[in-house]
Amino acid sequence: MGHPLKNPDSDHYRMIGGQEAVEVMEQVFTPFELKIWAKITAFKYRMRIGNKDEVVKEAIKISGYEEYYKYFEKLEKKS
Repeated sequence: MGHPLKNPDSDHYRMIGGQEAVEVMEQVFTPFELKIWAKITAFKYRMRIGNKDEVVKEAIKISGYEEYYKYFEKLEKKS
């Protein structure tokens, strides 16, 4: 499975040099900070589901953020 937050179909997430925002965030923020961000963002999408995009599209976003959160949970358990 690829990165849960990268979306090859969305050019608006790409920054200078072709990096996506989440890739830059991974260079700037700690794993703990990214884990909490993913948890809060998934919660935000759950609270407003159906109010911005199609429910299925938002559910996919929620899933991506939750997978990203779980990734950091697994990292913490290994260390």
